Amino acid sequence: MQHYKRLIESKAPVAILLFLLSFGAFSLSLRNNFVWDDVEVIEKNYYSFKSAHIASIVIPKEQEKVIAYYRPMVPISMVVDWDIWGVSPFGFHLSNIIFHSISTVIFYFLVLVMLGELRVPRKEYIALISSVLFALHPMHVESVSWVAGRTDVLCGLFFFLAFTFHILSYRKPRFLALSAACFFLSLLSKEVALAFPIVALGFDLINRRRTSQSVMYGILRYTAYAGLVLIYFYLRGKEFASVPGLAGEGVHQSTHNIYRIWEVLKVLLSSYLFYINKLVFPFDFNAFIGIVPRDPYYLVSSILVILILCVIGFISIRKREDVTAFSIFWVFTSLGPSSLIAIFNISSAPLAERYLYIPSAGYCMLIGYLIFKAGERIKNQKAVWAFTFLLSLLYLLFSIERQGVWKDNLALWGDASKKSPYYAIVHSNYGMALRDAGRTDEAIRELSIALNPDIKDTIRGRAATANNLGLAYIDKGDYRSAEKWFLRALYYDSTYGKTYYHLGLIYFIKGENENSASDYQTAEGYLKKTLEMYISYGRANLLLAKVYMRLGEREKAREQAKMALRSGLIEPLSTEARGILNGPER
Repeated sequence: MQHYKRLIESKAPVAILLFLLSFGAFSLSLRNNFVWDDVEVIEKNYYSFKSAHIASIVIPKEQEKVIAYYRPMVPISMVVDWDIWGVSPFGFHLSNIIFHSISTVIFYFLVLVMLGELRVPRKEYIALISSVLFALHPMHVESVSWVAGRTDVLCGLFFFLAFTFHILSYRKPRFLALSAACFFLSLLSKEVALAFPIVALGFDLINRRRTSQSVMYGILRYTAYAGLVLIYFYLRGKEFASVPGLAGEGVHQSTHNIYRIWEVLKVLLSSYLFYINKLVFPFDFNAFIGIVPRDPYYLVSSILVILILCVIGFISIRKREDVTAFSIFWVFTSLGPSSLIAIFNISSAPLAERYLYIPSAGYCMLIGYLIFKAGERIKNQKAVWAFTFLLSLLYLLFSIERQGVWKDNLALWGDASKKSPYYAIVHSNYGMALRDAGRTDEAIRELSIALNPDIKDTIRGRAATANNLGLAYIDKGDYRSAEKWFLRALYYDSTYGKTYYHLGLIYFIKGENENSASDYQTAEGYLKKTLEMYISYGRANLLLAKVYMRLGEREKAREQAKMALRSGLIEPLSTEARGILNGPER
């Protein structure tokens, strides 16, 4: 028994154990492919991962504001992955797992430092239980197994470091610089880091640091944090595409302000209950959650749960059970930015499991503390470890099972289409996954479901689906049907530029089959239209270069090939563009 006690109280071996546990639990993701946004961002645009671009990623140039997010740490990490691994899903997934494993270790030390500051006895035991639960929590699968989900993992890693250094800075002010630096890196990873100063302030207040020296030093500390927030918003403002508006703003614009505020509160309260339920019962998964539950019973339940947690927090403060109060405060505060996504038009889905990465830290702190304290009250520590083992095993089994769903787009969107059958995006994505798997007829059926009038979608979304149907018919060699669907896409949304490119492709193919100059000229018109709508579209430049080659206009072809290479092309398209530049081609 003494041997195990010494082991638990030895921080280095425990940290190594937690790293290995986290890594092993998610190692099945190493066999996964790129899915969802990974395909467009990494697999089809890897040529943009150049070290020379890092400075412009961090400090954006004045340009047309077409970027939806300002998260430079994420593309920088992908540049490093590309330099090491090339276009290898294994390498990118390995980085995600390592980031999560490091986050788990940092979280362990965070809990130790926090409990030490609150003078909680036997802190090593509570920190170990909390960290094991954090390492294995099933709601982390989306963040870890999806390469693009590393935004939350990176943000969490720096968030935990920042908070750890924040506490250490109480006694050694030099740690304030490290806290501020990590906070800024967290901001550069994801917007949820804006919750950090509030979390830190809440801990300061709950910890009752109210001496005059603490007040003066606190002013300095929060001035530094506020300054970094201002710098962040300045940099973000140079690149952010637009300021999002309220969800459904057009619908409610003419209604009374009080009604609008109530609608916002309903969404906010319901989203909080949704996320709290996911933290407590992390066994029901869905990659695309298209709506916030808003029925009256759900809303009433949300209000009751939030009130109960607030009362528990208040009583905990009165009884000096500061860990309980702060853990609840952490969950509430860090859920705030993610819950706002349900209110503002920021993402295609208002709710997502990946948003729980940082809030789950507060939940795991709370559960670890309560489990250990329950064992002390019943004077049975064996029951503590037995319960921890069973809960951890349950978490592990569900995490392993869920990683299999993220192995490729076919599995992911097949699962999502069953769980969110009334949303077009899941059927459209599943249809494209079927197409990529060579199951063209099934793809056409699934894409047709997405265009059903009863299926929820935007005009832009319908245009994208019709465009994808056209691509499926190209695969079948049915160019007449393909053209019909491309024209239908333009009927839905005439600004959907990719469709003009695909119409250009159709007429280029017709020109090739029939040796028709008029078809090449029609293709030229569509491709020029495409390039009017995009700042950079290398494929369109290359296809236009080939059109000009067929029309005998070699200088124009060379110019378009140069622009294609400048824009960036994957292989073998870049080789084809260089061939047009360097030698004659039919």
